[in-house]
Amino acid sequence: MAQDHQTIKVSPNGRLSIPAKQRKALGIEGGGTVVATVQDGELRIRTVNAVLDEISALVGPVLKASGNTVDQFIADRHAVAGREEQEYQGYLKDRQTWLQEHQSGRS
Repeated sequence: MAQDHQTIKVSPNGRLSIPAKQRKALGIEGGGTVVATVQDGELRIRTVNAVLDEISALVGPVLKASGNTVDQFIADRHAVAGREEQEYQGYLKDRQTWLQEHQSGRS
């Protein structure tokens, strides 16, 4: 990407406007959310997707090397949720049985 240097004024309350040409280059011409970081004394503005892509590129090889993937993580969470649901249903059944036993003793 070619360098596009522009002078931008910052208002006293800290607001600034990103020029249209630069917003278009970032794909946020209609507005959107960006991530701002200060790095080596410079303000760096990136789209959320660009940051997520960077994180994915950094974490992906680690997950792959460990044998983990997002799909595996989701599958593991579904399995845990299924076990938790079974435990909860068992608790409800035991509670209902207990209530019935104790209510019939009152009659």
